[in-house]
This record gives sequence, structure tokens and C-alpha cells, in this order.
Amino acid sequence: MRKMPKKVVERETSRRGRATAAKLIEFAAKELDKVGPVKFDIDSVLRKSKISKGSLYHHFGSKNGLLVAVETQQFIKYLDEQNTLLRNLVETRNSASDFLTLMTRVMEISGLPENRDLRKKRIRAIAVAAHDRDLSEFIKTEQIKGSLYLAQTLQIAKDRGWIKPGVDLLAASYWIQGLFMGHIMLDITEIKDLDKAWNSISVDAIRSFINA
Repeated sequence: MRKMPKKVVERETSRRGRATAAKLIEFAAKELDKVGPVKFDIDSVLRKSKISKGSLYHHFGSKNGLLVAVETQQFIKYLDEQNTLLRNLVETRNSASDFLTLMTRVMEISGLPENRDLRKKRIRAIAVAAHDRDLSEFIKTEQIKGSLYLAQTLQIAKDRGWIKPGVDLLAASYWIQGLFMGHIMLDITEIKDLDKAWNSISVDAIRSFINA
């Protein structure tokens, strides 16, 4: 019986390894969303994914390694999706008034109860990173890249005369993201009556640097 060429075997092994790792991340993400990091059950993940504990250790080193991989993937996915969506929306606006309406809507949507899980995931990634140097450095790098991308999106609006000349766009980028993250405080206290007031204050603050 002829043997497969070494390079073909290595390529196939690599492909299967990536598929196994991806499957572990997929089932781990479902478990994490369902029960959170404290009650995260690695045995449940392995049982449902039908992947051995040996494969887990081979690909991720430990349960925490798998959690870090999940949080990392979700962090990148969320940041990329939000930045790309906002860039596309800004590029299709026709006036400062349209831009203000867009940013107002962004603030309203970011504070919706149905986006609570998104806020929790981002906070959770940061919490996990506090105990993992590699993840902390990764999130730091991705956050800087994401914030620069958002600042460049705001630059499009500024170049069109929609944002006041003296506004520091990078600072505005971090501040806008801070509004989203800050809403987690309302999520924790569950004081729903404050949502409308929160949005109103946020919109007034954004209006202060938009020429509309």
C-alpha cells in the first residue's frame, strides 16, 4: 500500500487540528453564553462536542486556555462588526443632520436591553484578560486598532464639515466606546427607568461636537 506524501499528511493533520480547535471554541462559546465563566463546565463542553480531554490540552493547554481563546475570538468579532457597520453607515450619510441622526440611533441601539449580552461579553473579556497577560496584551492591541479605526471613521465626518474643528477624534473614539461600556452599570442595577434619561444625556453630549 502506497504511503501518502509527508507534506500531504502534515497538511491533513493541520486541517483536522484546526477543525478540532474550532469545534471546541464553538461549543465552549455556547457553554459560556449559557452559564458564564464561573459555572463554566469543561466536561459538558467535551461531552457535547465529543472531543477528548487530550485534544483540549493539546490545542489550548488548559480550561483557562480555551476560555481565553473564546473570549479573544468574541472580542475580535464584536469589535470588527461594529466598526465596519459604523464606517459603512457614516460613508452613506448626506449631511450633518443625517450624521447626528445616525449617532443618536447608535446611542439608542447600544443601550437596548437586547444588547445586554454584547456588553457583558466585552466586560467578561476584559475581566478574563486581567488574569492572563497574553490576552491582556492582545486585547490592548486590538482595542488600540479598533479605536484608531473608529477615529478614522469620525475623520470622514470631520472632513465633510460635520464635526467641529477642535475635536480630538481619537479621544472622541474612546469616549463613544466608553458610553457603551458605561451602560453596564445600568444593566447591573436593572434600573430600567433610567435608560431614556441616559440616552438623552448621551445624545446631548454628542450633539455638542457635531455641526448640525
